[in-house]
Amino acid sequence: MKLAFSTGRPAHVVLPANLLAKRNVDVTIYTAAYRRRFRQLAPAVHLRWVPQLVPTFHFLTGVQLPRPLQRADTAIYDHLVAFRMGNFDIFWGWASGSLAAGRAARRRGACFVLDRACPHVDAQQALVRTECERLGVPYHAEPDWFRARQLAEYEEADVILVPSAYSRRSFPAALQNKVMVAPLFGRVPAVENFVSTNHAPYNANSEAKPFTFGSVGGQPLRKGFLYLLQAWKRMQLPNARLLLRTDAPLRRFPALRDLLRQLPNVEIVGYCANMGDFYRRCDAFVLPTIDDGFGMVLLEAMAHGLPAIATNHCGSAELFISGRDLLIVPPQDADALGNAMQQIYELTELRGKLSSNALQSLRKIEGDGAFDLYSNVLDKILSRVHGREK
Repeated sequence: MKLAFSTGRPAHVVLPANLLAKRNVDVTIYTAAYRRRFRQLAPAVHLRWVPQLVPTFHFLTGVQLPRPLQRADTAIYDHLVAFRMGNFDIFWGWASGSLAAGRAARRRGACFVLDRACPHVDAQQALVRTECERLGVPYHAEPDWFRARQLAEYEEADVILVPSAYSRRSFPAALQNKVMVAPLFGRVPAVENFVSTNHAPYNANSEAKPFTFGSVGGQPLRKGFLYLLQAWKRMQLPNARLLLRTDAPLRRFPALRDLLRQLPNVEIVGYCANMGDFYRRCDAFVLPTIDDGFGMVLLEAMAHGLPAIATNHCGSAELFISGRDLLIVPPQDADALGNAMQQIYELTELRGKLSSNALQSLRKIEGDGAFDLYSNVLDKILSRVHGREK
């Protein structure tokens, strides 16, 4: 069996490519990235280079080109892959950039797998539109032609692969029979890398270091920093600190800028060469995301022994039980987020229980064992293709 991937950048393609190569599938990746960027890619996997201007330019210069140019470049790359691609049994393309290649593959009898790491585009854009209004910035809708391409991909695909039930729920009923959930995009940290956290009783009135919550996120429109800062302001916790690990220009968003001016006990943390150093500064972790198809950062924090809070719009939270391994709250709800943080801050026994249980749950999926969550879906896809061949 022969399979082709199309991804302009490495993304998470190494995981399925390696797993499929182990199943004796002949795997080829069409990409604009060089092989050295695909860490730990199996030698048996072939790479075919296809030029893509925008990500190559960004990789070389660090400059982000305007979004209209990015969208046009994505479509051009897709057509180049369609032109260059040979005959395969399965074509596996990344969402938003695989319509032409997917159609070409289907005309040749291939199964078209569309990899969508996020919710349905309309559901995601509805969330972003709301956040723009609340953060005080203009909303820029996707061009009509680009949205039409994305919707057409959903219709053309034989399988729509998503990382969580959260993402799956965002698709309309007419597409649900195509959607498969493959819930892991990366490797869970190994047990020996876990960091023990001190869960001794915390005295807010002592001279000890502040109790520190940590959070990590990139895009303010999707990561829920607004609700985290609103909760933090309302709680007024004594001898407490909040660390936000982000490279995003938070002060460009009026609502965030106003809150940060009022909160001297919030620290913006820039680039960390070793994220373990960041987690070791924290006593607990909170992920207030409004849209995370998976969210590997939650597993990283829990693997460092941190009692954690996440929203139910974080796909990786679905691997755990709320109240046992972590606390799960609704998205865009500062009151619910604040209540959960207050419990973590005040209840020593709860912190210890969440940390201990989370580590036990992580051990069940650590290392290569985690890939079982993904491998089962790969087998279903291969079985579907075998069924079509008979």
